[in-house]
Amino acid sequence: MASQLNVFSAGVAMGVVSDLVPKWNESRPDFPIKVTPGGSVIGVKQYLAGEPYDLLILADDHLIAQALVPNEATGYAVFAGNKMVIAANEGRTIDSSDWEAKLTAPGAIYAHFDPHADPGGYRAVLAMTLADNHRPGLSAKLLDGPGRLTLNKPGPGEPKPNFDYFFAYYSMAKAKGLTFAELPAVMDLSLDSLADAYAKAEFKIDETITVKGAPIAHALVIPKKAPNPKVALEFAQVFLASDFASYGFLPRKSLSGSLLGSEL
Repeated sequence: MASQLNVFSAGVAMGVVSDLVPKWNESRPDFPIKVTPGGSVIGVKQYLAGEPYDLLILADDHLIAQALVPNEATGYAVFAGNKMVIAANEGRTIDSSDWEAKLTAPGAIYAHFDPHADPGGYRAVLAMTLADNHRPGLSAKLLDGPGRLTLNKPGPGEPKPNFDYFFAYYSMAKAKGLTFAELPAVMDLSLDSLADAYAKAEFKIDETITVKGAPIAHALVIPKKAPNPKVALEFAQVFLASDFASYGFLPRKSLSGSLLGSEL
């Protein structure tokens, strides 16, 4: 009976993972991959609660640094960057010239993922917090606006929420062909040169983890307790060799510490 490689993947990386897994499973029938998708915060908490993940592909390197290194992992590899945008839902339009007016218009509903479960959610909050860098007073209008909606997974039989616009990653908006508005660099979390400005915004995920604004970096990690660490490293190397630009990601690669002592 074949062994199994357990991979957790944040939604932002699922496009890449979904393309690689069938090819991997064909070439490595002795170690087929089981993918568990979800929000990065949830994935980390599941691992810490005992879920035997071999590899976690997560949306935020800082989450790994705070929650897993050094006790649960020796390091992590950043594979791509990104930026926050505002996407329009079906039947709506938005662009870089009118996003402020669209989001603050009477009756407009704008959504983001749960910031306590998903980096895309807390990065949306951080982007709104940084909006005063673009226009003084805008942060309060967005954070306290009556149209702000937090998206949670609907329960059985519950209807999907209705909204006009939503905070999204640039890569997701590009991959899905969405209509979207690019945000000013002072709030989109994309540039290393603005790292100090971004860091002035922060969000408390829970009692132990507080994240600060930073240039977006997606990363993967092989936990110390991974049941199949060497095979996890093999797949990590295949994943890291992907053409991330073709999936809409921004270039960003680095290694912090090591993955199983291997310098990738």
